[in-house]
Amino acid sequence: MAVFVPVNPQRNWENQEEKEEEDRPINYFFQRTRSLNGGYATDGDPKINDEVYRIFMLTILDGFNIFKIKMYNDRSFIYLTRRDYWLGDRYYYLDNYYYLPTRDTCAYRMNETERQHLFYEEDNMPIFDIIYQCQRYQEYCCGLNCCKIDQIGRHDAPRKPPKYPWQDPWHHNSASLTDILSVIIVSLFCYFL
Repeated sequence: MAVFVPVNPQRNWENQEEKEEEDRPINYFFQRTRSLNGGYATDGDPKINDEVYRIFMLTILDGFNIFKIKMYNDRSFIYLTRRDYWLGDRYYYLDNYYYLPTRDTCAYRMNETERQHLFYEEDNMPIFDIIYQCQRYQEYCCGLNCCKIDQIGRHDAPRKPPKYPWQDPWHHNSASLTDILSVIIVSLFCYFL
């Protein structure tokens, strides 16, 4: 399933017969990330996508022994994003220890150069996707990472206040109140000495 979005549709539908010879082609943007559960998905930050892809391919393509993908070597845990990634969509759901059916599953479509040497060993078929999972109802597919659902459509969102004061004592009023009280107590102590 591919999602195509017109980037610059420049057509005049009223004078379509007159402009047939001078029609400009419509440019399309190919969204690479999709949710296999039908949820919201974006392509995310390209820098994070490139770094996760680079780390993921270190053991498979950049090592001294380049190998093809089978059921036992398709998963890798990446500490940068703290999640598991699977190469291809053939075996990820068979991983009964790391694949959780209660999470949203995301697929990131690799381009031609990224999947150049990635093949399944059994039938030599090319691998097109990198599969990973996000927490359902809390995160959505965002490139090769997961983004928080409450940040959909926001770019420079203000920081949310903590639910409890002890979760963030440095930016909460109680911390500033204790600072003021400690200054008052120390100054009174010094005054009476």
